[in-house]
Amino acid sequence: MASVGALEPTDLLLIQKGPAVLKPQFELTETYDDNITYREEETLSDFKTVVSPGLSLQVGSRTYNYVDFSYFYDRVQYIDSTELNANQHRAALVMRFEKSRFLLEGSDSFSHLSSPIGGGISIEGIMVQRNTFIDDYRLTYDMSDRTALYFNALHSTVDFESGVSLYDSFTLTGTLGFEYDAFSRTSFFGEFYYGMTENDRNDRAMPDYPTADFVGAFIGARGTFTEKLTGTVKAGYEYRWYRGDQESLSAPVFELSLIERFSDLTTLSLTYSRRQRESVQFARSSYTSDSVSLNLLQNIGSEGRLRANFNATYLSSDYDLGSRPELGDSPQFLSGERQDHLVATGLTITYDVKLWLRVFGGYDFEYLDSSAPRVSDYTVNRVSMGLALGY
Repeated sequence: MASVGALEPTDLLLIQKGPAVLKPQFELTETYDDNITYREEETLSDFKTVVSPGLSLQVGSRTYNYVDFSYFYDRVQYIDSTELNANQHRAALVMRFEKSRFLLEGSDSFSHLSSPIGGGISIEGIMVQRNTFIDDYRLTYDMSDRTALYFNALHSTVDFESGVSLYDSFTLTGTLGFEYDAFSRTSFFGEFYYGMTENDRNDRAMPDYPTADFVGAFIGARGTFTEKLTGTVKAGYEYRWYRGDQESLSAPVFELSLIERFSDLTTLSLTYSRRQRESVQFARSSYTSDSVSLNLLQNIGSEGRLRANFNATYLSSDYDLGSRPELGDSPQFLSGERQDHLVATGLTITYDVKLWLRVFGGYDFEYLDSSAPRVSDYTVNRVSMGLALGY
């Protein structure tokens, strides 16, 4: 007598062998965008389809030592603006290794993107290919039950395609810190960091961009502040200068990340960051950015299958363009004053049809206002819907 077996979703979407788990993924998103090239005038609207097959490979347990690798391939297809169709790649690795008094935690991410760029980088709304790399690792040594010494290394690179009037950016930062557990669930820390940013031109007509060095220090606290409030707060000061140049820029720096759990259904997250960075569009243009983000997660119903996520971000960028007359006002030099204001909000509704199937829909709004005449202000509205397969 022949037996008949049913094929379960776990047989295809959750493949386990020993400590290794392979999880195939698939995402499909349909989006209507009323300003696909981030322009103030002559805006273009279109429907965009993004098909994203991928996979996730985890070795080890998330509660102890593990390595988690994920990869997605994105096929981006427009209905009318077919010149913006593109293939994109995204990969990420997260790891944790603990042995005796040492703890190593880190993450790596790589993205190959091809699309118009917003956020104050105004280059006529054209398609720009770019590769981004981010590596962030922290090694902690427990000196005692209450004290720890740690070192954090952070690297980020943005590599634009040749011929585009944008500077490739390479930033490397090293941080040395000391932490003391003053209370059972809260610790205080102090840290000192040094870093550098190198910007390389993509066109011979672009002027050289001097290397920027920076040093700074933070003091702060992290852990559980109240029964429902957790997070990190730190404040400090940073000094920045260009090699071979006597001029310098210094400013207070601040980072805050708080999570308030009002109930099992409602969580509110608040982040604030004030840092100094380098422009990739105009030479010798450092700027101070103030970023505030709010995220509200609301689970609807006792089952937790339906949830709403609201997010809002305000970013203010104040550029130190200098006043030296020899800089002029060429396409890669911008004198005078420049301040950008970016507002982005969004609401996403997600429903878990199954543990391995999610459907979602959402609306996003983005607005940029810049005081620089050559930076294009814009307003963008997006409506999207889609589904995701995978554990």
